[in-house]
Amino acid sequence: MKRAIFAAPPEPSRRDTLGTRTIVRYDPRAPRPTTSVMVGKYVVARRPLTDSVHTLYMVMDGAEVVGTSISYPSEGDCASFFSRRKQQRAAALTASAIEKAKKRKPRALRIKEAA
Repeated sequence: MKRAIFAAPPEPSRRDTLGTRTIVRYDPRAPRPTTSVMVGKYVVARRPLTDSVHTLYMVMDGAEVVGTSISYPSEGDCASFFSRRKQQRAAALTASAIEKAKKRKPRALRIKEAA
């Protein structure tokens, strides 16, 4: 009995795509990119994790880290990091204002208020 011959489809002639039978081997010693990328209007810094195939993505606000993710963040993820940070800042400002008010000494009464 003869073996069936399978004719593979031709590989794409485009240079910007990979063929269907392309094999890519992972080299752990190969350098990985550490440059920042833009996701919409947000700056995302990348840091490869040592002894891992994963990369840590940090959403930045200037030099401050707003949020982190192991998977590549979408624009919605970045927006949610910023909104969460905004809520945390508002809560911290409220708490500090309350603490200041509790520590404040009562002011002296004016003549109009005493009468």
